[in-house]
Amino acid sequence: MINSIILISLSTLCVSFAIAYSITLKKLARLTQECAKLFIDNKTLEEFIATNNVEFKNDSDIHKENFIKFLSDSRDWAFGYIEEVQVGLTKFVTDIEPEINYFKEYGDLISMEPNYNSLKKITKAYDELTKLLPKEEEEVK
Repeated sequence: MINSIILISLSTLCVSFAIAYSITLKKLARLTQECAKLFIDNKTLEEFIATNNVEFKNDSDIHKENFIKFLSDSRDWAFGYIEEVQVGLTKFVTDIEPEINYFKEYGDLISMEPNYNSLKKITKAYDELTKLLPKEEEEVK
């Protein structure tokens, strides 16, 4: 009787160890598969980075790039604004220049007319305004 209890106990213990061992083997096999997948993903990612020259940027680099973009956009806007103002000033000078030149040449003859002082101020302001425009340089051939 004691022999049969010992035999049953040992058999139960062996079966328990066998079940635990098979469960451990299944978990180990699953972990091995997961490790293999991670290894393959890692290699694939390394190859992608190497072939595409991907650079990882930190916050400082992103801020520098944004600042450089801001400077570039601001410069482009400023140049556009300057060109627009110069076009407007050039149009004004072109439209008004004949009258101003006529007044400069013959203004003293009509000095008694009521518009004389106004035209004299306008002529002075016109001369100051034309100094702001860039000088046209002759092309060297």
